[in-house]
Amino acid sequence: MNKSIKIKFWGVRGSIPSPGERTIYYGGNTPCVELQFPGKPRFILDAGSGIRELGKELLKISDPVKAYIFISHFHWDHIQGLPFFKPAFNPANNFIIYGCDEPNVNLSEIISMQMNPTYFPLAIDDMQAEVEFRTIKEGSFDVEDVEVRTIFLNHPGYALGYRFTFNGKSIVYISDNEPFVHPSDNGGLEAGNYKTITDRIEGFVEDMSDNLVEFISGADILIHDTQYLPEEYELKKTWGHSPLDYTVDIANRAKIKKLILFHHDPDHDDETINRMLEQSRELLKRKNTDILCEAAREGVVIELS
Repeated sequence: MNKSIKIKFWGVRGSIPSPGERTIYYGGNTPCVELQFPGKPRFILDAGSGIRELGKELLKISDPVKAYIFISHFHWDHIQGLPFFKPAFNPANNFIIYGCDEPNVNLSEIISMQMNPTYFPLAIDDMQAEVEFRTIKEGSFDVEDVEVRTIFLNHPGYALGYRFTFNGKSIVYISDNEPFVHPSDNGGLEAGNYKTITDRIEGFVEDMSDNLVEFISGADILIHDTQYLPEEYELKKTWGHSPLDYTVDIANRAKIKKLILFHHDPDHDDETINRMLEQSRELLKRKNTDILCEAAREGVVIELS
């Protein structure tokens, strides 16, 4: 039996699907990443439009399919593929969906709302597979002997980052996140004139930034939001996404092994993402680190052994 962990990208784009000639190389589907741990059911990270293609692949399997789906948050680009996930309509299959509740609505209601007849011809009850919802918060738990840790991120609404550890190897998935900042700060990489996601305690920004570095620390693979060029971020603060210099900085601080730039902007063509990758590698080189860096691309498989 192959003992390596496989990571496959089915959707790498942020905000809205972006098909066309300009996005052929990296792909235009919204977030969906598949983790295959040896001897375990599939772990699926987010259910953007990329999960539709994954579903078509799973239809080729003759045995019943069991999988765990981890939702980072409920913006459309992260759940819009679920109604088109054909394996969920097969009564022989079993899916367990993890995610956090919102303040006034629970996980199952959030998922079912997008399949309201106003928006979609089929209801969630038409999914004949066994579908179970499990609400989670910050913390840690085990799934099929895989340690799963979660952390709240700096993104509008409730958004979770995930860390999966199996046989000493760790994969961190942080799809939507931006720098934590002080409301009164001006200038600088982690600064801006706006409020953080909470002001509940003094020193929250420093605590959360340090907590995030600790959460990521030493990961073999870090898949992190890198939606903006630095100059673009100056115009889009509070939108919940990261510029490449912040992503590189936090990867370096956490001493991870490999960085994957993720959640590509829908307006960025392949050439722009190539340029962002080159800039990120140059910044890592200046920091005198041996961290490897790639840009997420649909269909690519990474193996950890």
